[in-house]
Amino acid sequence: MLPALWPGDLLTVHSHQPEDAERGEIVLYMRRGRFFIHRIVSTNPTDQDAFLVTRGDSMPKNDLPVRRSELLGKVTEIRRAGSIVLPARKLSLSSRILGYLFCHWGLFRRIGLRLWASCHSDDCQIESTLAKAAS
Repeated sequence: MLPALWPGDLLTVHSHQPEDAERGEIVLYMRRGRFFIHRIVSTNPTDQDAFLVTRGDSMPKNDLPVRRSELLGKVTEIRRAGSIVLPARKLSLSSRILGYLFCHWGLFRRIGLRLWASCHSDDCQIESTLAKAAS
């Protein structure tokens, strides 16, 4: 789900009725024993079985349709580096470009993830130091 979600983000997921699912929401579903967090690209409320189509923000193709029984909830909050971010329903132009580059250019993805890890490793150390000092 790069660039909307990054390694180390903590997500708050609330249960969600399938009928309330809307295009652009980030949802959690389970299929074949694996969890997926992807964005809704379309809904089909008339189909009783497979009613959602999702796709990861940096994935080239849509996922197989999500069944009502597979939907677990929607992401309502993202905790990142000590701050809270609300998930956007629509990606900005720059985020869409980043998503495309992450999807189609492995070197760009590896460099981006390494830069992210190096920039945020200090945040984790600072937070753990503050937590130790407070206790």
